[in-house]
Amino acid sequence: MKLHAHTGYEVAESITFTVSNDKQDQKIEMKDKPILTDITLVKIDKDTKEIIKSKFTFGLYEDKECTKLIQMVDSNKREGTVTFEDLRYGTFYAKEISSPKNYKLSDKVVKIKINDKGVFVNNKEITADEDFAYKFEFENEKIPDVHTGITFSMVALIAIAIISVILMTAGIIYLKRKK
Repeated sequence: MKLHAHTGYEVAESITFTVSNDKQDQKIEMKDKPILTDITLVKIDKDTKEIIKSKFTFGLYEDKECTKLIQMVDSNKREGTVTFEDLRYGTFYAKEISSPKNYKLSDKVVKIKINDKGVFVNNKEITADEDFAYKFEFENEKIPDVHTGITFSMVALIAIAIISVILMTAGIIYLKRKK
C-alpha cells in the first residue's frame, strides 16, 4: 500500500495500535511534518562574476510588490550569501534591502516557488548541489567612479603649497631688503 501525505508534508511514520474490546474511545495522534527548504542567494559582481563578500541585506516577501515582509536576512560576509531558511511550499519574492558597499541598490525582485515538482527561481528550476543545498546567483552593479577631470594627487598639492609658501617668504624678504 502506497501512503500519501498532503501536498507540502512528509509521509508520517506508521503507528501501531491495538483496538480494545472495552468500547472506550481511544485517541491516536499523528502529526504532520511540513517539508522545509533552505535557499541560498549568492551575491556576485555583474561584470567580474566574482562573489561579493560584503555586508548586505535581503527581504523575503509574500507578495510581488514586496509590501508584506516575511523575513529580513543579513548576509554572511565571509561567503557573500544570504540564506532563507525553513521555507514551506509556496511562492515567495526576494528583494535587496541594502546593497554591498560601492554597489548600486538593485530594484530587481526574484520570484521563488517551492512545490512538489521542485524549486524554481524566476520560473527556472534549480537543483540541489551535493550538500542538498539550493543556490542561485544575484548580480549587483558597481557604482561607477566619478572622475572630476582633476588628476592632482595629494602629494602634488602639498608640494605646490610648500613651494608657494617658500616663494611668498622669499618675496617678502626681497621686498624688505629693497626698502
